[in-house]
Amino acid sequence: MLIFLSILLFTTSVNDSLGKVVNYSSERIIYYPKEERVLLINSAQVQYREVIINADSILYFLNEKSLSAYKNVIFISGSDKVNGDELHYNLDTKRGYMINGKTTVENGFVNGREVWLVKEKVLHIRDGYYTTCEHEPPHYLFYSPRARVLLDNTAIAQGIVLKVFKVPIGAAPFWFFPISKYRKSGLLPFKFGQSNSDGRYAKGIAYYLVINDYADITFMLDVMEKKGFQPKIEGIYIVNPFASGQIFASYIRELQTKRQRYSINMKHRSEFILGSNLNAYIDYQSDNSYLPDYAENPVQWLKKEIYSQVSLSRDITRMLRTNLVIEHKRDFENSMTDWKLPSLSVSLQRIGLTKNWSFASGINYQHNFKSFDSSSMRNRKRLYNSEFLSGRINFSNPKTLLGVFNLPLNVSYRQVKDEYVDSIIQIREQINVSSSFATTQNVWQTLNFSEAIGFEQSFFKRDSSQAKYSFSFNSNLTLFRLFTVNRLGLENVLHRLSPSLSFNLIPKTEPYGILVLPRFDKKSELADLSFTVSNLWQGKLQANDEKRDLAVISLNSSYNLTNRTFAPLSIFSDLYMVRTENISLVSNLNMVMRYFNDRRFTLKISDLSFNTSFNYTIIKNDTNQGSEQFFTLGLNHNLVYARNQVVLTLQSNMLNLVVSVIPKGWRFDFNSGINFKEKQKITNYSLTIYKDLHCWEAIFDFNKFGAQWAYDFKVRIKKIPDISFSKNILNFVLPF
Repeated sequence: MLIFLSILLFTTSVNDSLGKVVNYSSERIIYYPKEERVLLINSAQVQYREVIINADSILYFLNEKSLSAYKNVIFISGSDKVNGDELHYNLDTKRGYMINGKTTVENGFVNGREVWLVKEKVLHIRDGYYTTCEHEPPHYLFYSPRARVLLDNTAIAQGIVLKVFKVPIGAAPFWFFPISKYRKSGLLPFKFGQSNSDGRYAKGIAYYLVINDYADITFMLDVMEKKGFQPKIEGIYIVNPFASGQIFASYIRELQTKRQRYSINMKHRSEFILGSNLNAYIDYQSDNSYLPDYAENPVQWLKKEIYSQVSLSRDITRMLRTNLVIEHKRDFENSMTDWKLPSLSVSLQRIGLTKNWSFASGINYQHNFKSFDSSSMRNRKRLYNSEFLSGRINFSNPKTLLGVFNLPLNVSYRQVKDEYVDSIIQIREQINVSSSFATTQNVWQTLNFSEAIGFEQSFFKRDSSQAKYSFSFNSNLTLFRLFTVNRLGLENVLHRLSPSLSFNLIPKTEPYGILVLPRFDKKSELADLSFTVSNLWQGKLQANDEKRDLAVISLNSSYNLTNRTFAPLSIFSDLYMVRTENISLVSNLNMVMRYFNDRRFTLKISDLSFNTSFNYTIIKNDTNQGSEQFFTLGLNHNLVYARNQVVLTLQSNMLNLVVSVIPKGWRFDFNSGINFKEKQKITNYSLTIYKDLHCWEAIFDFNKFGAQWAYDFKVRIKKIPDISFSKNILNFVLPF
């Protein structure tokens, strides 16, 4: 007998033999007792453990614990969800299949004519595709007749075809890639094309391997028709706070030259033995042209030297700090190799002696070795070897009658050995002793004074000793004044004036027995009096009480009391003429004025540079996306003059122009340099055009610098930028 129940939002449950509950509900339920079936109509739902199935209608078989769902089917298991038109599923075995299924994965969607749920979180898809485009139908897709999807893990496709607007444009026999928001192992997209130096190539063929939660490694391979195979490896590990680092290495044995070339770059930081800290940076390559030949980053093309360092440091009882460093530098341009084997420093942190007095000390040792190739030394290879040992102590007191007090004492020993291939050896040994007495005073937080007396004496083996005394005095004053303006949007203006004066004296010396004393009755080696005056004007806006710099002007010069000559007078200024949300106009002036004594003492401009920057921006308000830049104009003008024997001559007159226009779906960037001094006034210009193609984007670049020019264009998937089509692909298909 057919029992018809019409209950709005009716909910019931059935217990299985194990006591586990299947809940089902709908607006209308029809129960067939002989067949042990339940028909759920309108807003039907079946829930069992973490599995929830929603559909327009569901036919549930009580004995088999299986069901069939029709129209607008939503299958939910934990955090995973699959939508489709029809579902047949067994709640016990967790197996079933869906017709026209669709699920969301990281950055995209997976669709299939048949989606088989073979077990929890594992899907088999027939006639399916993957895309990042949410448009229906999608603008592009990766189609595969058979695929296996591990939800929140990896997708594996047996045969894959890239279709754009249903037109196939690329294919591969198989592919698998990560589809998880977490790190997963898998193949990475690569690129292919052609160039004059490499021939036809496929670059970036890579497999990404996740070792564990803290480390991963990428194996890469570049295949080049003219140069051969170039394997690469990149590894990263982060085990905070114990260790972190990365390594990148590449190698190639070139087909044409038979040369073996390589590069290694590594960074490492970790805790080490006995509580020490280990830091390492290794940068090494086989020759100076390896990076320019193979690096894709233009910045690396200009790299002229490599540098490596390994340091080991440890703090002992918060009082003693030790640091051991080994350094290596190779300068390709000057054919020089420099080693520090090793550099060791031990410093004793500041120790309190009495109430205010404290004491600090340290020892440093450094062994330096340099070699110069014969090409840089006119066929005379040079070896430079030096050892340096120094010790220092320092007494200080921040509160004395003279203010802050410092008294350091330094003693050092240096041995230098120069050796050439023709057996010319020069050995120099030197002992140096130096000390100084320095104090600092502050009066009313406005006026500052500092004084220092220094002494330094050097003892040379097989030579006489040298000694030097130095005396210095410095003072600076800071004055403020506030002006009420109420004009030009300003409430008031603050002027800060900071004059400073300093005196430096190095007298001649004369030995008296074992002592060397200064002679103030003779002409000094140096007696210098210098001054600086700095001015800052700062305004407070009436609208929002914001403080903003208006102008900065400073000038400095000095007078040599020994030679009775003035140093050039330097003037520096920044004028912030206009500064609003949309407009900025800033002018910078640098001027050097020298004294000339041609029949009369005159002050003339010797160097002059004037720089002006103008920026104008239009902000377009979008109710959906908020405010965004719509138009930007930038101008920078640089004018430089320098004096020859008679008059000022123009050295540079350059204008740089930057324009950006960003209409909806587009972006146009133009950059140009104009030299008004040269006949060929336009020195360089570049144009970049960007077009938003929904799930794709197109970029065109054109650059010209002097007589050299280049262009490039590419179309790539936004969420998978490694998959792109550029002029290199056209070169590969139709070489030119």
